[in-house]
Amino acid sequence: MRLMASNPPPIRYVRTGDGVDIAYWKLGRGPVLLHAPNVQLGHARAEWSVEGMRRWYERLARHFTVVRYDHRGGGLSSRDGGAQSIDALVRDIDAVADRVSPEPVVLLGWLSGGLPAIAWAAQNPSRVSHLVLWSSFARDVTHGQAPRLKALFQMAATDWELFTESMSQAALGWRNADEARRWAAVCRDATTQAEFLSFLRIRRGWDVAEYLGRVRAPTLIFHDRSNPLVSGERTRELAAGIAGARLVTCDTADGTPGDDALEAVLELGLGEGVASGLEELSPREREVLALVVEGAKNAEIAERLFISVNTVTRHLTHVYSKLGVTGRAQAVRHALEQGLNDT
Repeated sequence: MRLMASNPPPIRYVRTGDGVDIAYWKLGRGPVLLHAPNVQLGHARAEWSVEGMRRWYERLARHFTVVRYDHRGGGLSSRDGGAQSIDALVRDIDAVADRVSPEPVVLLGWLSGGLPAIAWAAQNPSRVSHLVLWSSFARDVTHGQAPRLKALFQMAATDWELFTESMSQAALGWRNADEARRWAAVCRDATTQAEFLSFLRIRRGWDVAEYLGRVRAPTLIFHDRSNPLVSGERTRELAAGIAGARLVTCDTADGTPGDDALEAVLELGLGEGVASGLEELSPREREVLALVVEGAKNAEIAERLFISVNTVTRHLTHVYSKLGVTGRAQAVRHALEQGLNDT
């Protein structure tokens, strides 16, 4: 049985150089993977309600310390952080990266979050070990002004709820109606109609094409061909502009990365062999830990496994030692972060 955290990790805050408070969370262990979200439509806590996204974060956290933040002006970050220019969004990345890692990070730019990620990677080559871009683009003039997206964006000015529902359905398809509704709710949590319309005006000036040739980090670019709002031409433009970039085309069932995407990220040679402590547990110790995660007390565990309470206590002592934790609560958290499987 796969165990998943029911709640997102604790939200923390860091202040940028220009005084904007940026919300973020951390999950897992290993090299830092800094997740730059879709600007204005991402919400670090609300996204946890989308099963596919939660699963993606949890699986990454088996290999990396995943850091997910909200850009200024949206989600849980300061909503009055000023105009969301590329330069301003770069300052958000700068502040979070300074806080979470003295070492170079794996930088993942998600959809429109890819633009500030590209700019930051180009400006800070020594701070980025690898760049990963998910269905991103370099210029809004060629992406956001495409007929289909332009028509959707025009709807945002007249019917906010219909816009969020229609955009999510268009991206995921009618077969994923329930998941699309969840994404629409995330969008409405992330921003207001007025904030989003202001963002659209600013976004028309976004262009990071000049930075593509300055990216030095090994780069992996994903194109989700299941999403009709994503342009294969735009992702090919990224791949052509960044020297040595690898382009991977994939399909998704719910708009979130699957096994093929995770394997491609791990092929970068990062996040492998990160000791979680779980691999040191015996089969019986894993059984005991799985029941602890379910909320079972020692007496109930003993009854279910047909062993004595003293034996349960002894197993838990070994579990705590192998995981490097000091008690039950820490053991549960560690198991959830590392994706314990009860085999």
